[in-house]
Amino acid sequence: MIKTRCFPALLVTAIGLMLCGTENTFSAEGLGNLTRVRMGLAARSTTSMPFFVAKERGFFREEGLEVELIVMQAIQTIQATMGNSTQFASATGSAISAAVSGADIRVILAVTDQPSFDLIVQPNITSVQQLRGKKIGTGGVGSLAEILARRILIAHNVRPEDVTILATGPSHMTYLSLKAKVIDAAPLQMPLTFTAQDEGFRKLVSAADVYRAVQGGLATTKAMLTEQPELVTKVVRAMLKAIRLIKADRKFSIDFIKGPWLDIGKEPEKIAARVYDIAGPALLENGWVSEEMQRQMIADAAVRIKPKQLVLPEQVFDFSIVRKVGETLR
Repeated sequence: MIKTRCFPALLVTAIGLMLCGTENTFSAEGLGNLTRVRMGLAARSTTSMPFFVAKERGFFREEGLEVELIVMQAIQTIQATMGNSTQFASATGSAISAAVSGADIRVILAVTDQPSFDLIVQPNITSVQQLRGKKIGTGGVGSLAEILARRILIAHNVRPEDVTILATGPSHMTYLSLKAKVIDAAPLQMPLTFTAQDEGFRKLVSAADVYRAVQGGLATTKAMLTEQPELVTKVVRAMLKAIRLIKADRKFSIDFIKGPWLDIGKEPEKIAARVYDIAGPALLENGWVSEEMQRQMIADAAVRIKPKQLVLPEQVFDFSIVRKVGETLR
């Protein structure tokens, strides 16, 4: 059975301090020869599905790993990994922003390059132009949701400066803000997009039609890559096995989506197939993206962060291990 811990946003700081006080070791008493690994997940969404499948199907254990999946805010997954409270983070958008800012972190695996976000708005809003002067909720500065919000605005000739972009937390928290009319719009992840539309909100733009970017995957520190490449390889191999299983077995995946591991709303039976038929084909079997896309994502982050020097792809991404593992799994 999968164990996860979901932390409310208000508890993040306290949790971070608690985790930092934990002994930084991968060995775990009572786990025999298994190596304990902590991973920070930004959401229980479809892009996190490979993590849960790898755990539930025993792919991590096959690699000798006992993995703990901890759900927290996107930026917190990066902070926890940088602080050695976790070893891996799933928030690749936040990882890219952190790396462009000079943090010693690398994106090492990509789950998809088709963002599963739609711009969902209040029912009375019918165009992106009507968002001028309005409030948009996102996962926070540097999150993929924030980047996508800006991209959508620019694509429709609306300056990001003409709206107020707020950090409202993970998708489910942002949706609550939308329902409470605290915000006027939000890039929400599938399957919340289905829920929102069923409850009367309007889908204005599909983010994937505007922008391609890495969504979900693995990020870790350069030190981890240098000092423990075997551990990283084991984690990557388990993740690729999970991704390939999801892509290859539609029935298994739909049943898994209906289960308790993902947050897909109150009626999973109704939308599980809809979710899979969009998310499943979009998964990257090879786990990496082109250098062109890497440079584009760096450029997008650099517009906001304004690094003092040019940031190269190798300072943000390192797909060397996923490439090697992918060859062995063919």
